[in-house]
Amino acid sequence: MKTWPVIGSSLLLNAILAAAIILSLRKTPPPAPAPVAAAPASSMISPSPPVTTPPSPGLPFQWSQIASPDLKIYRDNLRAIGCPELTVREIIRAVINENFRTRRRDILASFQDHYWDMVLRRELVRRQWLPRTEWGQALESLKAERQELIADVLGRDSLITEAERQTQRTELEQRRSWLSPEKRKKLIELEEQHQQRLVEWAETLGLRVNGMPTQEDEDRLENWQQEFEESETQLLTPEELAKLQLRESDVANWAASLPGFNPTEDEWRSLTQLRSQFEASQNAPAGPDLTDEQRAAQQDEVQSNFVNSVQEALGSDRFAQYQLANNDQYQALRNVAQRYGLPDSVAAQGLNVQQTAQAAANQVRANSNLSPEDQQAALNAIQQETEQTLSQILGVKVLSTYKEYGGDWLTGLSQTE
Repeated sequence: MKTWPVIGSSLLLNAILAAAIILSLRKTPPPAPAPVAAAPASSMISPSPPVTTPPSPGLPFQWSQIASPDLKIYRDNLRAIGCPELTVREIIRAVINENFRTRRRDILASFQDHYWDMVLRRELVRRQWLPRTEWGQALESLKAERQELIADVLGRDSLITEAERQTQRTELEQRRSWLSPEKRKKLIELEEQHQQRLVEWAETLGLRVNGMPTQEDEDRLENWQQEFEESETQLLTPEELAKLQLRESDVANWAASLPGFNPTEDEWRSLTQLRSQFEASQNAPAGPDLTDEQRAAQQDEVQSNFVNSVQEALGSDRFAQYQLANNDQYQALRNVAQRYGLPDSVAAQGLNVQQTAQAAANQVRANSNLSPEDQQAALNAIQQETEQTLSQILGVKVLSTYKEYGGDWLTGLSQTE
Protein backbone atom coordinates (compact mmCIF):
# COMPACT_ATOMS: atom_id res chain seq x y z
CA MET A 1 0.00 0.00 0.00
CA LYS A 2 1.35 3.47 -0.89
CA THR A 3 1.58 5.65 2.22
CA TRP A 4 2.69 8.95 0.71
CA PRO A 5 -0.87 10.25 0.03
CA VAL A 6 -1.75 9.61 3.68
CA ILE A 7 1.43 11.29 4.90
CA GLY A 8 0.98 14.21 2.51
CA SER A 9 -2.62 14.74 3.59
CA SER A 10 -1.60 14.53 7.22
CA LEU A 11 1.18 17.10 6.74
CA LEU A 12 -1.18 19.44 4.89
CA LEU A 13 -3.80 19.12 7.62
CA ASN A 14 -1.18 19.74 10.29
CA ALA A 15 0.15 22.80 8.49
CA ILE A 16 -3.31 24.32 8.10
CA LEU A 17 -4.23 23.55 11.67
CA ALA A 18 -0.91 24.90 12.96
CA ALA A 19 -1.46 28.17 11.13
CA ALA A 20 -4.94 28.49 12.60
CA ILE A 21 -3.63 27.72 16.05
CA ILE A 22 -0.83 30.30 15.81
CA LEU A 23 -3.30 32.96 14.74
CA SER A 24 -5.58 32.10 17.62
CA LEU A 25 -2.65 32.23 20.04
CA ARG A 26 -1.82 35.76 18.91
CA LYS A 27 -5.35 36.89 19.73
CA THR A 28 -6.09 35.25 23.07
CA PRO A 29 -3.81 33.16 25.23
CA PRO A 30 -5.16 29.67 25.82
CA PRO A 31 -6.23 28.69 29.31
CA ALA A 32 -3.90 26.46 31.25
CA PRO A 33 -5.07 22.88 30.84
CA ALA A 34 -6.49 21.06 33.83
CA PRO A 35 -4.51 18.06 35.04
CA VAL A 36 -5.56 14.97 33.09
CA ALA A 37 -5.75 11.58 34.76
CA ALA A 38 -3.93 8.70 33.15
CA ALA A 39 -6.08 7.04 30.47
CA PRO A 40 -6.75 3.31 30.38
CA ALA A 41 -4.57 1.10 28.22
CA SER A 42 -7.25 0.94 25.55
CA SER A 43 -6.63 4.59 24.64
CA MET A 44 -2.86 4.17 24.19
CA ILE A 45 -1.26 4.04 20.74
CA SER A 46 2.22 3.33 19.46
CA PRO A 47 4.87 5.39 21.32
CA SER A 48 5.60 8.99 20.32
CA PRO A 49 6.94 11.91 22.39
CA PRO A 50 4.55 12.16 25.38
CA VAL A 51 3.46 15.78 25.94
CA THR A 52 0.58 16.94 28.08
CA THR A 53 0.99 20.75 28.03
CA PRO A 54 -0.09 22.96 25.10
CA PRO A 55 2.40 25.61 23.94
CA SER A 56 2.60 28.88 25.84
CA PRO A 57 1.79 32.17 24.07
CA GLY A 58 4.68 33.76 22.28
CA LEU A 59 6.72 30.54 21.93
CA PRO A 60 7.32 28.86 18.55
CA PHE A 61 4.58 26.35 17.80
CA GLN A 62 5.61 22.68 17.88
CA TRP A 63 3.11 19.96 16.95
CA SER A 64 4.95 17.61 19.30
CA GLN A 65 3.71 19.80 22.15
CA ILE A 66 0.14 18.80 21.28
CA ALA A 67 0.49 15.17 20.23
CA SER A 68 0.54 12.45 22.87
CA PRO A 69 0.60 8.64 22.83
CA ASP A 70 -2.39 8.84 25.18
CA LEU A 71 -5.34 9.63 22.94
CA LYS A 72 -7.38 11.25 25.69
CA ILE A 73 -4.52 13.63 26.52
CA TYR A 74 -4.09 14.30 22.78
CA ARG A 75 -7.81 15.08 22.58
CA ASP A 76 -7.74 17.41 25.60
CA ASN A 77 -4.64 19.23 24.33
CA LEU A 78 -6.38 19.93 21.03
CA ARG A 79 -9.44 21.24 22.80
CA ALA A 80 -7.34 23.37 25.16
CA ILE A 81 -5.81 25.35 22.28
CA GLY A 82 -9.22 26.06 20.80
CA CYS A 83 -9.21 23.43 18.05
CA PRO A 84 -12.75 23.02 16.60
CA GLU A 85 -14.46 19.88 17.89
CA LEU A 86 -15.01 18.51 14.38
CA THR A 87 -11.28 18.83 13.67
CA VAL A 88 -10.44 17.22 17.03
CA ARG A 89 -12.54 14.23 16.06
CA GLU A 90 -11.02 13.96 12.59
CA ILE A 91 -7.45 14.09 13.94
CA ILE A 92 -8.05 11.49 16.65
CA ARG A 93 -9.93 9.22 14.27
CA ALA A 94 -7.09 9.53 11.75
CA VAL A 95 -4.56 8.44 14.38
CA ILE A 96 -6.73 5.49 15.40
CA ASN A 97 -7.41 4.50 11.79
CA GLU A 98 -3.71 4.56 10.92
CA ASN A 99 -2.93 2.34 13.88
CA PHE A 100 -5.65 -0.19 13.01
CA ARG A 101 -4.93 0.00 9.26
CA THR A 102 -1.59 -1.73 9.79
CA ARG A 103 -3.17 -4.53 11.79
CA ARG A 104 -5.96 -4.95 9.23
CA ARG A 105 -3.43 -5.08 6.39
CA ASP A 106 -1.53 -7.82 8.21
CA ILE A 107 -4.71 -9.92 8.54
CA LEU A 108 -5.59 -9.48 4.85
CA ALA A 109 -2.01 -10.20 3.76
CA SER A 110 -2.03 -13.53 5.59
CA PHE A 111 -5.25 -14.49 3.79
CA GLN A 112 -4.69 -13.05 0.31
CA ASP A 113 -2.80 -16.03 -1.09
CA HIS A 114 -5.67 -18.36 -0.20
CA TYR A 115 -8.60 -16.22 -1.40
CA TRP A 116 -9.17 -17.75 -4.83
CA ASP A 117 -8.47 -21.21 -3.50
CA MET A 118 -11.30 -20.73 -1.00
CA VAL A 119 -13.61 -19.32 -3.67
CA LEU A 120 -13.01 -22.20 -6.03
CA ARG A 121 -13.27 -24.75 -3.27
CA ARG A 122 -16.74 -23.37 -2.48
CA GLU A 123 -15.70 -22.11 0.95
CA LEU A 124 -16.76 -18.53 0.16
CA VAL A 125 -19.61 -19.01 -2.29
CA ARG A 126 -22.10 -17.80 0.31
CA ARG A 127 -21.66 -14.27 1.59
CA GLN A 128 -22.96 -15.39 5.00
CA TRP A 129 -20.03 -17.80 5.30
CA LEU A 130 -17.44 -15.02 5.43
CA PRO A 131 -17.69 -14.40 9.21
CA ARG A 132 -17.09 -18.12 9.77
CA THR A 133 -13.58 -17.97 8.38
CA GLU A 134 -10.64 -17.39 10.69
CA TRP A 135 -9.67 -14.16 8.92
CA GLY A 136 -13.28 -12.97 8.90
CA GLN A 137 -13.52 -13.40 12.66
CA ALA A 138 -10.20 -11.60 13.10
CA LEU A 139 -11.45 -8.63 11.04
CA GLU A 140 -14.72 -8.47 12.98
CA SER A 141 -12.82 -8.54 16.27
CA LEU A 142 -10.52 -5.76 15.05
CA LYS A 143 -13.50 -3.69 13.92
CA ALA A 144 -15.18 -4.04 17.31
CA GLU A 145 -11.95 -3.07 19.09
CA ARG A 146 -11.58 0.04 16.90
CA GLN A 147 -15.17 1.14 17.52
CA GLU A 148 -14.79 0.66 21.26
CA LEU A 149 -11.64 2.80 21.27
CA ILE A 150 -13.31 5.60 19.28
CA ALA A 151 -16.31 5.51 21.61
CA ASP A 152 -14.05 5.57 24.68
CA VAL A 153 -12.05 8.60 23.51
CA LEU A 154 -14.61 10.63 21.54
CA GLY A 155 -18.01 9.29 22.58
CA ARG A 156 -20.36 6.90 20.81
CA ASP A 157 -21.78 9.62 18.59
CA SER A 158 -18.34 9.75 16.91
CA LEU A 159 -18.36 6.13 15.73
CA ILE A 160 -19.03 7.35 12.22
CA THR A 161 -17.86 10.53 10.52
CA GLU A 162 -20.16 13.06 8.92
CA ALA A 163 -19.05 11.76 5.50
CA GLU A 164 -19.92 8.19 6.53
CA ARG A 165 -23.24 9.37 7.91
CA GLN A 166 -23.99 11.10 4.62
CA THR A 167 -23.03 7.94 2.71
CA GLN A 168 -25.44 5.92 4.83
CA ARG A 169 -28.18 8.46 4.19
CA THR A 170 -27.56 8.28 0.44
CA GLU A 171 -27.69 4.48 0.50
CA LEU A 172 -30.95 4.57 2.44
CA GLU A 173 -32.46 6.98 -0.05
CA GLN A 174 -31.43 4.71 -2.93
CA ARG A 175 -32.88 1.62 -1.26
CA ARG A 176 -36.11 3.48 -0.66
CA SER A 177 -36.44 5.02 -4.10
CA TRP A 178 -39.92 3.49 -4.29
CA LEU A 179 -41.07 6.04 -1.71
CA SER A 180 -41.75 9.67 -2.56
CA PRO A 181 -38.81 12.06 -1.88
CA GLU A 182 -40.74 13.78 0.91
CA LYS A 183 -41.52 10.50 2.69
CA ARG A 184 -37.95 9.26 2.25
CA LYS A 185 -36.61 12.38 3.91
CA LYS A 186 -39.06 12.31 6.81
CA LEU A 187 -38.50 8.58 7.41
CA ILE A 188 -34.73 9.01 7.59
CA GLU A 189 -35.13 11.94 9.98
CA LEU A 190 -37.37 9.82 12.20
CA GLU A 191 -34.82 7.02 12.23
CA GLU A 192 -31.92 9.34 13.00
CA GLN A 193 -33.81 10.91 15.90
CA HIS A 194 -34.67 7.48 17.26
CA GLN A 195 -31.07 6.31 16.88
CA GLN A 196 -29.77 9.38 18.72
CA ARG A 197 -32.11 8.62 21.59
CA LEU A 198 -30.77 5.08 21.78
CA VAL A 199 -27.17 6.34 21.79
CA GLU A 200 -27.91 8.77 24.63
CA TRP A 201 -29.72 6.03 26.54
CA ALA A 202 -26.73 3.69 26.24
CA GLU A 203 -24.30 6.44 27.25
CA THR A 204 -26.38 7.15 30.36
CA LEU A 205 -26.06 3.52 31.40
CA GLY A 206 -22.34 3.63 30.73
CA LEU A 207 -21.89 6.39 33.33
CA ARG A 208 -23.31 4.20 36.08
CA VAL A 209 -21.22 1.96 38.26
CA ASN A 210 -22.99 -1.28 37.35
CA GLY A 211 -24.17 -0.18 33.90
CA MET A 212 -27.52 -1.93 34.42
CA PRO A 213 -30.83 -0.35 33.33
CA THR A 214 -33.49 0.37 35.91
CA GLN A 215 -37.18 -0.28 35.38
CA GLU A 216 -37.54 3.41 34.57
CA ASP A 217 -34.85 3.07 31.88
CA GLU A 218 -36.61 0.10 30.33
CA ASP A 219 -39.98 1.87 30.38
CA ARG A 220 -38.46 4.93 28.70
CA LEU A 221 -36.90 2.75 26.01
CA GLU A 222 -40.19 0.98 25.39
CA ASN A 223 -42.03 4.31 25.12
CA TRP A 224 -39.49 5.60 22.60
CA GLN A 225 -39.90 2.49 20.49
CA GLN A 226 -43.67 2.84 20.59
CA GLU A 227 -43.45 6.52 19.62
CA PHE A 228 -41.16 5.64 16.71
CA GLU A 229 -43.49 2.92 15.43
CA GLU A 230 -46.51 5.21 15.74
CA SER A 231 -44.66 7.91 13.78
CA GLU A 232 -43.87 5.38 11.06
CA THR A 233 -47.51 4.34 10.92
CA GLN A 234 -48.63 7.96 10.58
CA LEU A 235 -46.08 8.67 7.84
CA LEU A 236 -46.55 5.57 5.68
CA THR A 237 -49.60 3.81 4.32
CA PRO A 238 -50.17 0.22 5.50
CA GLU A 239 -48.94 -1.06 2.12
CA GLU A 240 -45.80 1.10 2.28
CA LEU A 241 -45.06 0.04 5.85
CA ALA A 242 -45.44 -3.65 4.98
CA LYS A 243 -43.15 -3.19 1.97
CA LEU A 244 -40.55 -1.39 4.08
CA GLN A 245 -40.55 -4.10 6.74
CA LEU A 246 -40.24 -6.79 4.09
CA ARG A 247 -37.42 -5.11 2.18
CA GLU A 248 -35.37 -4.44 5.31
CA SER A 249 -35.98 -7.75 7.06
CA ASP A 250 -33.21 -10.21 7.89
CA VAL A 251 -34.19 -12.46 4.97
CA ALA A 252 -34.37 -9.70 2.35
CA ASN A 253 -30.88 -10.38 0.96
CA TRP A 254 -31.43 -14.06 0.17
CA ALA A 255 -30.93 -13.55 -3.58
CA ALA A 256 -27.35 -12.35 -3.01
CA SER A 257 -26.45 -15.83 -1.74
CA LEU A 258 -27.70 -17.53 -4.92
CA PRO A 259 -25.31 -16.58 -7.78
CA GLY A 260 -26.86 -17.28 -11.15
CA PHE A 261 -30.47 -16.79 -10.04
CA ASN A 262 -31.77 -13.28 -10.69
CA PRO A 263 -35.35 -12.94 -9.40
CA THR A 264 -37.82 -10.47 -10.80
CA GLU A 265 -39.39 -7.95 -8.45
CA ASP A 266 -42.50 -10.13 -8.01
CA GLU A 267 -40.41 -13.27 -7.49
CA TRP A 268 -38.23 -11.54 -4.94
CA ARG A 269 -41.23 -10.24 -3.00
CA SER A 270 -43.00 -13.63 -3.00
CA LEU A 271 -39.94 -15.60 -1.93
CA THR A 272 -38.95 -13.05 0.71
CA GLN A 273 -42.39 -13.40 2.29
CA LEU A 274 -42.15 -17.19 2.14
CA ARG A 275 -38.66 -17.18 3.63
CA SER A 276 -39.78 -14.88 6.43
CA GLN A 277 -42.68 -17.22 7.24
CA PHE A 278 -40.36 -20.23 6.98
CA GLU A 279 -37.85 -18.78 9.46
CA ALA A 280 -40.65 -17.86 11.86
CA SER A 281 -41.94 -21.44 11.67
CA GLN A 282 -38.48 -22.86 12.24
CA ASN A 283 -37.90 -20.66 15.26
CA ALA A 284 -41.31 -21.31 16.77
CA PRO A 285 -41.04 -23.30 20.02
CA ALA A 286 -41.97 -26.95 19.66
CA GLY A 287 -44.49 -28.54 21.97
CA PRO A 288 -42.96 -29.60 25.30
CA ASP A 289 -44.43 -33.08 25.06
CA LEU A 290 -43.01 -33.89 21.63
CA THR A 291 -40.32 -36.53 21.24
CA ASP A 292 -37.15 -35.89 19.25
CA GLU A 293 -38.57 -37.91 16.36
CA GLN A 294 -41.77 -35.85 16.39
CA ARG A 295 -39.84 -32.59 16.45
CA ALA A 296 -37.72 -33.77 13.50
CA ALA A 297 -40.87 -34.77 11.61
CA GLN A 298 -42.36 -31.35 12.35
CA GLN A 299 -39.28 -29.61 10.96
CA ASP A 300 -39.34 -31.83 7.87
CA GLU A 301 -42.96 -30.87 7.28
CA VAL A 302 -42.13 -27.16 7.60
CA GLN A 303 -39.28 -27.60 5.10
CA SER A 304 -41.46 -29.54 2.68
CA ASN A 305 -44.23 -26.93 2.84
CA PHE A 306 -41.72 -24.18 2.16
CA VAL A 307 -40.28 -25.95 -0.90
CA ASN A 308 -43.78 -26.62 -2.27
CA SER A 309 -44.75 -22.98 -1.74
CA VAL A 310 -41.62 -21.77 -3.56
CA GLN A 311 -42.32 -24.11 -6.48
CA GLU A 312 -45.89 -22.84 -6.70
CA ALA A 313 -44.72 -19.22 -6.59
CA LEU A 314 -42.03 -19.61 -9.27
CA GLY A 315 -43.49 -22.17 -11.63
CA SER A 316 -41.69 -25.29 -12.83
CA ASP A 317 -39.04 -23.69 -15.08
CA ARG A 318 -37.96 -20.94 -12.69
CA PHE A 319 -38.09 -23.35 -9.76
CA ALA A 320 -35.64 -25.61 -11.60
CA GLN A 321 -33.26 -22.61 -11.97
CA TYR A 322 -33.76 -21.76 -8.30
CA GLN A 323 -32.88 -25.32 -7.27
CA LEU A 324 -29.83 -25.24 -9.52
CA ALA A 325 -28.55 -22.07 -7.85
CA ASN A 326 -28.99 -23.78 -4.47
CA ASN A 327 -26.83 -26.71 -5.59
CA ASP A 328 -23.28 -26.51 -4.20
CA GLN A 329 -21.92 -28.80 -6.93
CA TYR A 330 -23.33 -26.50 -9.60
CA GLN A 331 -21.87 -23.44 -7.89
CA ALA A 332 -18.43 -25.11 -7.81
CA LEU A 333 -18.64 -25.68 -11.57
CA ARG A 334 -20.00 -22.19 -12.14
CA ASN A 335 -17.14 -20.57 -10.20
CA VAL A 336 -14.57 -22.19 -12.48
CA ALA A 337 -16.63 -21.53 -15.62
CA GLN A 338 -16.95 -17.85 -14.76
CA ARG A 339 -13.22 -17.61 -14.16
CA TYR A 340 -12.70 -18.60 -17.80
CA GLY A 341 -15.59 -16.53 -19.15
CA LEU A 342 -17.90 -19.47 -19.89
CA PRO A 343 -21.69 -19.13 -19.65
CA ASP A 344 -23.79 -20.65 -16.86
CA SER A 345 -25.23 -23.16 -19.31
CA VAL A 346 -21.82 -24.86 -19.45
CA ALA A 347 -21.87 -25.33 -15.68
CA ALA A 348 -25.39 -26.77 -15.92
CA GLN A 349 -24.23 -29.27 -18.55
CA GLY A 350 -21.29 -30.23 -16.37
CA LEU A 351 -23.57 -30.81 -13.38
CA ASN A 352 -25.79 -33.09 -15.49
CA VAL A 353 -22.73 -35.14 -16.46
CA GLN A 354 -21.66 -35.35 -12.81
CA GLN A 355 -25.06 -36.53 -11.60
CA THR A 356 -25.33 -39.11 -14.39
CA ALA A 357 -21.84 -40.47 -13.72
CA GLN A 358 -22.33 -40.71 -9.96
CA ALA A 359 -25.64 -42.52 -10.43
CA ALA A 360 -23.99 -45.01 -12.82
CA ALA A 361 -21.11 -45.58 -10.41
CA ASN A 362 -23.53 -46.23 -7.54
CA GLN A 363 -25.36 -48.82 -9.66
CA VAL A 364 -22.08 -50.62 -10.35
CA ARG A 365 -21.16 -50.64 -6.65
CA ALA A 366 -24.60 -52.02 -5.75
CA ASN A 367 -24.41 -54.85 -8.35
CA SER A 368 -23.47 -57.95 -6.32
CA ASN A 369 -23.25 -60.06 -9.48
CA LEU A 370 -20.03 -58.36 -10.52
CA SER A 371 -16.68 -59.69 -9.38
CA PRO A 372 -14.36 -57.19 -7.67
CA GLU A 373 -12.23 -57.07 -10.82
CA ASP A 374 -15.22 -56.43 -13.11
CA GLN A 375 -16.58 -53.83 -10.72
CA GLN A 376 -13.30 -51.96 -10.66
CA ALA A 377 -13.00 -52.13 -14.45
CA ALA A 378 -16.53 -50.73 -14.84
CA LEU A 379 -15.84 -47.87 -12.42
CA ASN A 380 -12.59 -47.03 -14.19
CA ALA A 381 -14.45 -46.92 -17.49
CA ILE A 382 -17.10 -44.59 -16.03
CA GLN A 383 -14.42 -42.25 -14.71
CA GLN A 384 -12.54 -42.19 -18.02
CA GLU A 385 -15.69 -41.59 -20.06
CA THR A 386 -16.85 -38.84 -17.65
CA GLU A 387 -13.54 -36.98 -17.91
CA GLN A 388 -13.66 -37.17 -21.71
CA THR A 389 -17.21 -35.78 -21.75
CA LEU A 390 -16.32 -32.95 -19.36
CA SER A 391 -13.25 -32.16 -21.43
CA GLN A 392 -15.51 -31.65 -24.47
CA ILE A 393 -17.90 -29.43 -22.49
CA LEU A 394 -15.43 -27.37 -20.47
CA GLY A 395 -12.22 -27.62 -22.44
CA VAL A 396 -8.97 -29.26 -21.34
CA LYS A 397 -7.63 -26.22 -19.47
CA VAL A 398 -10.86 -25.52 -17.61
CA LEU A 399 -11.24 -29.19 -16.68
CA SER A 400 -7.71 -29.22 -15.29
CA THR A 401 -8.55 -26.25 -13.04
CA TYR A 402 -11.87 -27.78 -12.03
CA LYS A 403 -10.23 -31.09 -11.06
CA GLU A 404 -7.98 -29.14 -8.72
CA TYR A 405 -10.72 -26.92 -7.26
CA GLY A 406 -13.97 -28.79 -6.72
CA GLY A 407 -13.56 -31.86 -8.94
CA ASP A 408 -12.60 -34.35 -6.24
CA TRP A 409 -15.66 -36.40 -7.09
CA LEU A 410 -14.02 -37.45 -10.38
CA THR A 411 -11.39 -39.42 -8.52
CA GLY A 412 -14.10 -40.87 -6.32
CA LEU A 413 -15.87 -42.42 -9.32
CA SER A 414 -13.30 -45.23 -9.52
CA GLN A 415 -13.46 -46.05 -5.84
CA THR A 416 -15.38 -49.21 -4.99
CA GLU A 417 -16.64 -47.89 -1.65
